[in-house]
Amino acid sequence: APFQKDLPPWDFRLPNVLSISASGHKFGESVCGTGWVVWRQRQDLSDTVAISVSYLGGKADSYTLNFSRPASGIFVQYYKFHRLGRRGYQALCDNRMSNAKYLRDSLKAFKHSDGRPKFRMLDDGDTNCLPVVTAQLNPELGLPYDDIDLQHQMLQHHWYVSGYKMSFHDPTDEATKALFNDAPADRTMFRVVVKANVTRPMMDNLITSLHSCVVDMDSLGPGFKSMHEPKKQKTAQKGHAC
Repeated sequence: APFQKDLPPWDFRLPNVLSISASGHKFGESVCGTGWVVWRQRQDLSDTVAISVSYLGGKADSYTLNFSRPASGIFVQYYKFHRLGRRGYQALCDNRMSNAKYLRDSLKAFKHSDGRPKFRMLDDGDTNCLPVVTAQLNPELGLPYDDIDLQHQMLQHHWYVSGYKMSFHDPTDEATKALFNDAPADRTMFRVVVKANVTRPMMDNLITSLHSCVVDMDSLGPGFKSMHEPKKQKTAQKGHAC
């Protein structure tokens, strides 16, 4: 967000924003597991999150889930801040947004055999958005496969495209319920996080792989569902959990 122009207020300028979190390993170019959160003021930080611990003869607030964590991510992030600077991060952000738009435009160009769009876009578009492309197979087509199937098929091309069920398990009544009020509980979706290490040739390969998977699943038709439905039922149609 800090590297995109003409964004509406998204930070502490808004009175209802109490904290801001960031992923250091997705967009900060640090190692996996690096991230941070900043609170507007101390009283907004719940005591169940900030735990007072006795350490090295004194007391300190710990904000981690397991108190002690490796410091490698902090050192790498500190180095990247100095190494890249604002101009470096701006260039990385511009590249990610450009590749995300390239993928988004390609998904919009996919057509079903009857000319209708193959995918429905779910993200906010090319501006005012993270470099994350979110979409789903067009539910109006009544396809015999879903985005979870697409995730599994993409593995054959060495791509992991995260598929998600748009539902949640309610522990109070053990029922599966819709996550959104404008989509049924059996609806699925997928997302692609466009990182700085993704080049345009890699993006072309991803698009080609998506096209190949869709063609393969279309060629099998209802047979694809009959082959894979028993396993999906056994695993409760598990998609990516994040």
